[in-house]
Amino acid sequence: MTFSNPGGFRIEIDVAKSGGISDPRNSAMLKMFNLIDIGERAGSGIPNIYHVWESQGWKEPAIVEGFEPERITLALSLKKIGDKKSAIKIGDKKSAIKENMKTQIIEFLTDHSTAKMSEITESIGLRPSRTRDYMRELISEGIVVAEGANRNRTYRLKA
Repeated sequence: MTFSNPGGFRIEIDVAKSGGISDPRNSAMLKMFNLIDIGERAGSGIPNIYHVWESQGWKEPAIVEGFEPERITLALSLKKIGDKKSAIKIGDKKSAIKENMKTQIIEFLTDHSTAKMSEITESIGLRPSRTRDYMRELISEGIVVAEGANRNRTYRLKA
């Protein structure tokens, strides 16, 4: 599983892993979550993720900080450490490629509020017909919304 957000990390990644420091981007959202008792300002989120992954015997999560554009990506693998079943079946490879392409489209639409099919196609490097297939899936999954007709159609992430 991969989670990606625009912007840079506001504290050192090693400091975030050790916990205890909270530097929220949106203090209003933090306050809202506190009011309904599902948030705290303890700086424990990332250490909790690492602890759960370690306790389950899964590979350690990876936090990658990208630049130009600034982006933070958290990759969580459900593969057990030392798992002998690491050989990927052909169907699993196709499924992983498909999910990767859909993730690339979502990341592109995260950075661009709206985009035409040609822009999305160029960004992921596929043929237009294949990109259309992925877009249909994302629309049917309720992740992407298509607006406009034919040549004027644009796509955006569902709010």
